[in-house]
Amino acid sequence: MNKLSNCYVFLFDGYSDWEPALTMYGIGSFTDTNIVTFSFTGETVTSGGQLKIQPHTSLDEALKADIDLLILPGGEAMENGSNAAIIPLVKQLLAQQKTIAAICGATVLLGQHGFLDNIAHTSNHPEVLKQQAPTYKGAGKYLDEPAVADKQIITASGTAMIPFAKAIYQHFNLLEIEPLKFWFGFFDHTAVLPEMLSAVPFHFFYQRYETNYAGMLSLVRTAIKDVYQEAINAGLEICGAPEWHYRNFDGKPDTVFTLDIGLPVTAVKPVSAPWHCETLPAFKCVSMQHKGPWEQLITTYEQLFTGIGMLGLPVTGYTREQYLRYNFEQPAQNITNIQIGVL
Repeated sequence: MNKLSNCYVFLFDGYSDWEPALTMYGIGSFTDTNIVTFSFTGETVTSGGQLKIQPHTSLDEALKADIDLLILPGGEAMENGSNAAIIPLVKQLLAQQKTIAAICGATVLLGQHGFLDNIAHTSNHPEVLKQQAPTYKGAGKYLDEPAVADKQIITASGTAMIPFAKAIYQHFNLLEIEPLKFWFGFFDHTAVLPEMLSAVPFHFFYQRYETNYAGMLSLVRTAIKDVYQEAINAGLEICGAPEWHYRNFDGKPDTVFTLDIGLPVTAVKPVSAPWHCETLPAFKCVSMQHKGPWEQLITTYEQLFTGIGMLGLPVTGYTREQYLRYNFEQPAQNITNIQIGVL
């Protein structure tokens, strides 16, 4: 596994400041990685966005440092040969099996010096890369993708700040860090995100159980069948998927908690014990959809509680699970909507 203890970011006059920004924020905020910025001399540089930045150190010091990841942002100086003095550090790190992450014009610099000839890579455009790097021989390895990781080199186009960050995070297994994964999900459009909502009131027909974890498992196959049969016997019109409502369930095997198992119905009617039929009030919650076996629900719950914790929301101890689709024979087809009550 690739370790990430020290991340160095090369800065120079005119560098494209947005390109490494997301990567740096995620690493700096959610890991204990040491981030060090450096320029050739260690003196102040002015970014393309006119930010005046004082780097931590110089190239001479970087050459002596223990570096796990070197980030090379784009900028005109990367394309016109002005930054060729960074190449000895690139060679040194690759010889040490360390990682180079280059975006936009920095991919041109790598192409000019042969680093892309034998690995899968991308850039801003294959024809532009060939034009700006006349000695480049890697056209057969070029991939029309926003970001590409191959061996120890990560490349990305200048418009691919988010895929660039994701490729780096994946390379170092950083998306296993739940707070980082949750935060990055707001940028990564492929992620399933929690949402804050107020569930509307609805009529609910259910049976209440006081049970523990083992007792709950024994209800999985039987309780839903019973509630359907009893709802029909009571002349109720069912209008939604089965739901399990938990109160004060902490996941511990011996904890006794309250569990309501039931169905949404169109109207409240008198029913006989042990059944209940009532209108549930509006419910403020953080919600997220889980696709797949119920055994994997814990992962979705971890993401939800991570997000709730980051937002500083107190939880109520009341949680709903809505079984939008369930298949005991093919559990991979299950779709479960989770709603965790918050104040």
